[in-house]
Amino acid sequence: MKIGIVGGGQLAQMMIQAGASLGVSFALLALESDESATAICSEVHRVRGFDREGVAAFVNACELVTFDHELVDPAILDSIPGAEGKVFPSARTLRMSANKARQREMLQAEGIPSPEFVIALDASQLREAVNRIGLPAVAKAAHGGYDGRGVFYLDGPADLESLLSRLPDSFELIVEPKLNLEAELAVLVARSRSGEVATYPVLRTVQLDSVCNEVWAPSEFDTRIEDTALDYGRRIAEAVGSVGILAIEMFVVNGEVLINELAPRPHNSGHLTIEGCAVSQFENHLRAVMDLPLGPTTLVARAAAMVNLLGPPEPVDLVAGLNPLLRVSAARPHLYHKSYRRGRKLGHVTALADSVDAALEIARCGAAAALSVPRGASSRSSANRP
Repeated sequence: MKIGIVGGGQLAQMMIQAGASLGVSFALLALESDESATAICSEVHRVRGFDREGVAAFVNACELVTFDHELVDPAILDSIPGAEGKVFPSARTLRMSANKARQREMLQAEGIPSPEFVIALDASQLREAVNRIGLPAVAKAAHGGYDGRGVFYLDGPADLESLLSRLPDSFELIVEPKLNLEAELAVLVARSRSGEVATYPVLRTVQLDSVCNEVWAPSEFDTRIEDTALDYGRRIAEAVGSVGILAIEMFVVNGEVLINELAPRPHNSGHLTIEGCAVSQFENHLRAVMDLPLGPTTLVARAAAMVNLLGPPEPVDLVAGLNPLLRVSAARPHLYHKSYRRGRKLGHVTALADSVDAALEIARCGAAAALSVPRGASSRSSANRP
């Protein structure tokens, strides 16, 4: 079977790696800037953008199609004969889960709690929304924002005026209060085409400058919080008709769970499932899309942790960094074939241990070692080369 993946980033890379053991071949519809998966896939269709003609040709050339991101307009999928039934997640799921405003409206209709919010479509509505929510507040782009992009912190009136000066005449933002968070959680729900559902252990996440930095499991929260989070996850997956992995980011505020946002695809928070769970999020995503039985999602150790390799202020040589990283014997590296950029996700390191603290310490040491060789240092000495 040939599965097409729209997008060629690290999520596609890890899907391809997981699919090899299932006997799947892959094709990519990748932007010219995509680097990760294009390095390991034999069939790559390069495009400048995801227009109807290119997406339709790609869908027609593949038996099934899934996504590395949510950049395709769902209306394009609706317009392609035969796309329904071979493209997962569907246009309906993408429409409901890839737009933060639609997400919040759906959660409200389903009676699932999220932060108080107001949707703003122009400058006047944005001022009204901030007046209603109060300051400090957070404004988020309804579509396309991730890893801190499209998130605007409004601590005072000057921040609002600065944001208004940079916005186009029309836009779609959601405005919500700036919350005092106890913690951030993530729930991953795998749901197959025939409706089989499997949930992964609740994950604890830590953000650095609005970018996922560390993740661990178990979450170390009490059973009430975890059971609530998992129940919300299953209800949301059913509500949006998810097929594949649906990732739900959650806040814990005053002892209660609030839904932040959804991602209808494998997710950064679930990377530790590759080593940490019996079947990874990437394999279960493919199983769900292919309508195969879902695999077990249980942890294979007492604890698992992941630390992202975020581009440091100065360029580093990750290949040379493999030598010191692999000296941290329990650390497992995953490199993304990406060129350096400050703050960019260049890879991640995972670790398993008997406790969360021990797993985090191993993963942190491995990540520090991976980023320890400045670019150019390896050309002066081969000592760091594996």
